[in-house]
Amino acid sequence: MGKVILITGATSGLGAALAQHLLNKGHVVYGTSRKESGEKEGIHILKMDVGDRSAVLAGVASIIESHGAIDVLINNAGLGIAAPTEEINFEELEMVFKTNIYGVLNMVHAVLPHMRSKKSGHIINISSIGSEIGLPFRGLYCASKAAVDKITEGLRLEMRKFKIGVTSIQAGDIQTNINTNRVRPTELSETYREDFERSYAVINEEVNHGVHPRVFGPVVDKIMNTKNPKRCYRVGKPLQRWAPVLKRLLPTALFDSVLMKDYE
Repeated sequence: MGKVILITGATSGLGAALAQHLLNKGHVVYGTSRKESGEKEGIHILKMDVGDRSAVLAGVASIIESHGAIDVLINNAGLGIAAPTEEINFEELEMVFKTNIYGVLNMVHAVLPHMRSKKSGHIINISSIGSEIGLPFRGLYCASKAAVDKITEGLRLEMRKFKIGVTSIQAGDIQTNINTNRVRPTELSETYREDFERSYAVINEEVNHGVHPRVFGPVVDKIMNTKNPKRCYRVGKPLQRWAPVLKRLLPTALFDSVLMKDYE
């Protein structure tokens, strides 16, 4: 039987691809958007900013009222940020953390009472392989995703007695519009301008040649249909998937040199 699935950030990129894939599998799919609402190609879109706790609670309540369940929550909504750590804009950083961290917590808090009452459900948090590696000029983005991973790990253990699964998907570079939406500085000092602009071009190019969002659909299927799914799944190009392993195995200086080869 089809499940009732809620995906945050579902109108473009990875979220849209997952929503369409799961709809095609026969599930009832709800998505969230900060800008629009209505029905889009069979997907129910709720206008919701995941950083707005009241809006989240109201949106989740409306789905449960209509269908009696939310079987799967996919926390996909997120913001990218790239900047020299020393010159980070704290207002922009707060906006990113409000979406990437507090947004996940708002969604989790909204669905858990219902899932606990049923003793069933699954929460899938979209994280990043970057959560395992502090990347140059993206250290604070990596930090936000590392927080998501640790929230996932702790919550997973807390939910064992309630038979609720909690899993993260660490994504590598994906062909999405994140380059357009990523928060970046409008002004840079001479100290970092040249290095940042060179690195930023590499970041954009890596996204342009990343994996297609459709490869995530079968991974979500596997998580949903496996009795005891893993804590974490990595999806991306082979070298990206293996990077956290290489970080543990290689001497620090060697790993840093290999990592920085594309940026310097």
